Amino acid sequence: MIFDKSKIISKTPYYGRLDIGKPTWDDAMDFFEHHPEHEIDLNSDKMRYYLKNCQKRQSLEPWAKAIIDEMKTLFAQNHITLIKFYGFGKQTDSYPWHKDKMDVFLVQVLGEVKLKVENTHTEHEALPFTTGECVYIPRGTHHHIIPESSRVTFSFGVEQEPDPSTYVKV
Repeated sequence: MIFDKSKIISKTPYYGRLDIGKPTWDDAMDFFEHHPEHEIDLNSDKMRYYLKNCQKRQSLEPWAKAIIDEMKTLFAQNHITLIKFYGFGKQTDSYPWHKDKMDVFLVQVLGEVKLKVENTHTEHEALPFTTGECVYIPRGTHHHIIPESSRVTFSFGVEQEPDPSTYVKV
C-alpha cells in the first residue's frame, strides 16, 4: 500500500519512494504530443504546461494506473484526478507557496526540483525531490515546488468533499 492511513487521518504530510521504472524524456514527450489539445493548459510566460485528465489515457504508465486504482479504493467518496506538469528549460516556474483545496499526492518523474512542505523538515529549506520520490500533501497544507531544470511531475488529486480524514479508517 502506498498510502499511510494514519497520516491521512491526522492530516500529516509524508514522504516516500516509488518504483516508477526508468522514465525517459522520449516517453514523456510522446505522451505530451498525443494528449488532447483541449486538455492542455499552457502558461507560456513560465514555460509550464499541465495535462489534465491523464487518468483517462490508455497509454498512462502502469505504475500511475496502480496509484489511481489504490486511490479509488481508499478515497472511494472522492473524485480522483491526475495532472502531469511539464516545465521546460531554465525559465520554467511553478506555483508560489500555496495550498490546495484537495489532498495531493505528488510524484517526481523527470528533471530536478526542490520541494518545501509545511509542517515537515522541508518547510523552511527546500530539499531535492528526485525521480521516484513522492509526497502526500493533505488539503490546506502549504507547499512549493522549485524547478531546477526541465521537469515532469505527476499530481494526483483527491477532490471534492468529504475530507478523507473524516472517513478513511486505520
